[in-house]
Amino acid sequence: MQQFKSIKKIQLTILNLLLFSGVAFSDPIGDIVESVGLGKITRQNTDFVSPEVGYDIELYDVAETVNGRMKIEFLDEEELDLIEHTIVYIDEVYYDPNPSKSKMAMRMVQGTARFASGQGKKIKKANIDISTPTAQIAINGTDFTTTVDELGRTLVILLPDEDGITPSGEIRVYNEGGETILNKAYQATMVSSVDQPPTGSVVIQNLTTSMIDNMFIVNPPTEVREQIEEEAKDDQNQDQGILDVDFLEFNELEGDALEDTLEDDFTELDIDLLDVDFLTDLLDVVEELERTTVKLGDAQKKGGAGDFNLQGAVVGFNKDSQYNVFVQDGDLYLFRNVNGVIEIIITQGGSGFIETNVEGYQGIIEFGNGDPSIRIFINQSN
Repeated sequence: MQQFKSIKKIQLTILNLLLFSGVAFSDPIGDIVESVGLGKITRQNTDFVSPEVGYDIELYDVAETVNGRMKIEFLDEEELDLIEHTIVYIDEVYYDPNPSKSKMAMRMVQGTARFASGQGKKIKKANIDISTPTAQIAINGTDFTTTVDELGRTLVILLPDEDGITPSGEIRVYNEGGETILNKAYQATMVSSVDQPPTGSVVIQNLTTSMIDNMFIVNPPTEVREQIEEEAKDDQNQDQGILDVDFLEFNELEGDALEDTLEDDFTELDIDLLDVDFLTDLLDVVEELERTTVKLGDAQKKGGAGDFNLQGAVVGFNKDSQYNVFVQDGDLYLFRNVNGVIEIIITQGGSGFIETNVEGYQGIIEFGNGDPSIRIFINQSN
């Protein structure tokens, strides 16, 4: 009889634990504090819901933005910001009375997201695990961003404290290939695959947090491109995707191949209105920008676009800015059709620059051979 009571007691204890676990899984672990534009929260066994301020976040939710932004705040004041076209999986959040036993795990699988660790009263920060398809991120009191392209390649940037100078903490970015430590404000590393180590860290100059958005995906920092190029030269015999590209060797640009980029071969009829990619793959743009640099150098030796010397663009379709550039009857044409049409005609002999600041691109295109008498500023927003 005593044995029966013991068995019955054990069964009740297990039942209570299961009931407690069921309640824990369904309890909110945070809520949405900001929501703009289109987005959704997908929950297990349910259809997705449009995020609204105050909507509860639960374990195993998938947060996704389309043409919008979302900010989630968790119970320990951890903050997760998602910009447009971003997906984050909330895999594990467990709050224990003992913070050292609490856990948090999230996967940032696409787009650009910012994560700021909270007070540490409910979760010990060492127990927070952030991952991407190619990297793991261990934090120590940290505020950082991740940018993940369609192939899983990842750019991680450590952000500063509120003073804009002091690093917010320390990040260890690692995978099967190795690790890189970020401990300076705006220090960054790139990860191309799970078995290749992160690039060496570089500090990005003249950067602010507000710049790290879709525009930042299209226009990678100069410091990051130079680091990729340097490591590519040091290790050309290993298969590292973008990291094994030698930007100094582009045989296809030699001889007649260069002529394909000049005005005699590209006209208004060659513009493909469907060939625009507002969220151009980060690493592909790195390659394209390097090619553009090579093309510009050679094209300028040949006189540029007719009577125009170009800097910041080439004749033809420019993948970074989405501008189609061509010369017709001696005049320089620039045409862009992304969320609105931009068409600029510079008459023969004109000289100056066009500064474009639109969603997805920010840059300057210089033209002509004289003083910059023509100054065009374009600011476009939804």
